[in-house]
Amino acid sequence: MDWLFSSYGFTVVLQVLALVHYFRNRPEWYWFFVIVFVFPPIGPIVYLFVEVLPGWNWRLPVIDAFERKKRRQWLEKMVVDAPTQETMARLATMVAKEGDHERAVQLFTDALDREPDELEARFGRGASLAALGRPKEAVEDLRRVVEQDPSFKFYRAALELAAVYETLGEDEQAAKTYQAILDRTTVSGAYYGLGALQAKHGNQDEAKRLLQEILAKQPGLPRYLRRQERPWVRKAKAMLKTLGA
Repeated sequence: MDWLFSSYGFTVVLQVLALVHYFRNRPEWYWFFVIVFVFPPIGPIVYLFVEVLPGWNWRLPVIDAFERKKRRQWLEKMVVDAPTQETMARLATMVAKEGDHERAVQLFTDALDREPDELEARFGRGASLAALGRPKEAVEDLRRVVEQDPSFKFYRAALELAAVYETLGEDEQAAKTYQAILDRTTVSGAYYGLGALQAKHGNQDEAKRLLQEILAKQPGLPRYLRRQERPWVRKAKAMLKTLGA
C-alpha cells in the first residue's frame, strides 16, 4: 500500500475520484482535460473544489437516518396524543418520501379535513395519488392547488398536474399547462414536457426549438444552478439526438 501514499498514488486516486464524479454528473466538457492533463494533481484538486465540494452533503447517512427516525417517532406520537393539521401533514410528507403513499394519502386527507384550504397538504395528497396510479383523483387536488397558486413550490404542482394530464391521455390540457408555466418563467421541466408532447404529435421543429431553449439558457446561469440543471440538459440532448438535431 506504500504506492497509495506516494505522490503518484495520491494523484491517481484524485484523478479516479474526479473522473467518476465527472462521468456521473457530466459537467462542462473542458473539466475532463483539466482533470487528466492540467499539472496533476492540481487539475483534479481544482475540479473537486469547484464542482464536488459545493454540492457535498457533509452529514453522514447514518446520522441522517437516525435523526429522520427520531423525527418520525415524535410525529407518530404527536398524531396520536395531540393531532393537529401541521403534524399530520408533516408526517404525511415524511412517509410519502419513504414510499408509503397509501398512508400518506390518509394522513393528508385527515389534515385537509381540519384545514381544507391548506395547499401543502392538498399538493402532497395529489402527488401521492399520482404515485399510486390514481390520476383521476390526483388531478382534482393538483388542479385546485394550481388554480389558487400557479407558482406553488416553484411550479412543481403545475408540472405534476401536466404529467397527470398526460397519464390520462389529455395531451391538449397537458400542453396548455406547460405553456402556462412558460408564459411566466423558464422552468426546464416545462420546456422538456412541452417539447416531448410536440415531438409525440409530429411537430418536430417546435419540439427542437423548445428543447434548444433548455441548452441556450445554461451559459447565463450561476454555477450552482447549472449543476441542478444537468439532468434536464442530458434529457434534452438525448431527445434532440432522436429528433436528428
